[in-house]
Amino acid sequence: MKITAKMIAEQLGISPATVDRALNKRNGVSPKTLRRVLEKAKELDYKPNQAASFLSRKKQILVAFVFPIYPEYFWEEIEVGIQRTVADLRHYGFEIEIIRTFKYDTSMQLEIVKEIIQSKKYDGLVFSANDASPFVQIINEGIEKGFPIYTINNDSPSSKRLFYVGADYLDSGRLAGELLYSFTHLKKRFAVITDIMNTFQMQQKVLGFKEYMGQRKDVEMIEPLKIDSNNLEQSLKTIQKEMIQVDGIYVASGNLAEVSHVIERIDINQRPRVIGHDMNESIYELLQKEVITASICQDPIYQGSLTVRKVFNHLMLEEAIDTIEDIVKLEIVTKGNVKYYFQH
Repeated sequence: MKITAKMIAEQLGISPATVDRALNKRNGVSPKTLRRVLEKAKELDYKPNQAASFLSRKKQILVAFVFPIYPEYFWEEIEVGIQRTVADLRHYGFEIEIIRTFKYDTSMQLEIVKEIIQSKKYDGLVFSANDASPFVQIINEGIEKGFPIYTINNDSPSSKRLFYVGADYLDSGRLAGELLYSFTHLKKRFAVITDIMNTFQMQQKVLGFKEYMGQRKDVEMIEPLKIDSNNLEQSLKTIQKEMIQVDGIYVASGNLAEVSHVIERIDINQRPRVIGHDMNESIYELLQKEVITASICQDPIYQGSLTVRKVFNHLMLEEAIDTIEDIVKLEIVTKGNVKYYFQH
């Protein structure tokens, strides 16, 4: 049963208003009465109403969330998780502002992050670092000035960021390797497709994939096939010949559907197996057609929600951060279970 100020007042034979003043340490309460109220509250294990406490203090927090537009379908789900959770916390005085950056323009994102830290408008920053290394100095400078900074989905692990929520991309690459190896038959000639933006996340995926394949003697790896997300159509035409000469393809970039559409249109006897990441309508349909063999998902809605909760607990409740890295689980989606991951 929840203990209220009114219950304490009834047990002590004093007014609820006096108990309220004592619990909130306001004037007008004698030392003797204050001691009696606090002792009774402790005895009954009274828990203050946090919402009322926040409202009475009129504490306001504004946190900037900075993440890319691309891939749009993924970040839209992150935003769903963010907005749903903020809706439950807004009455405490917790607000956010979402700022989207263009694709992988790191210089633009650096400028935005600098402006946020220097503006004094915000009480904290959550952002998806386009790459790890370029952000280390600016994150560290912000933290040293007492400005809280957290990362989501893309990390900068060498920095002093306060926490990270997202996948372990080394594990993602290893899992992709295991899947591709398992789904192919006798011939095992594989390719990795990456973006020309060789980010920390991309490096980790490719490293994990190569680590797994390096332990297999019957695997032949061709050189990574690089595409440019800003010039996707031409990039895919350039690597089309190589794509049909392998038995399996790991799409480490955010272009799983686009790569698979190219493979679908090519007239060959046996298509290569294709493994990639995430889920949208196109990926759903290509899984149903078995053009894509499997996709590795990481629940972006949950990532968004968890990040908001952790920031709220840290800034509003002033709780210590208990987990520096919240690594979300990886889930394998195939034709057999895709209906549970996308409502068509």
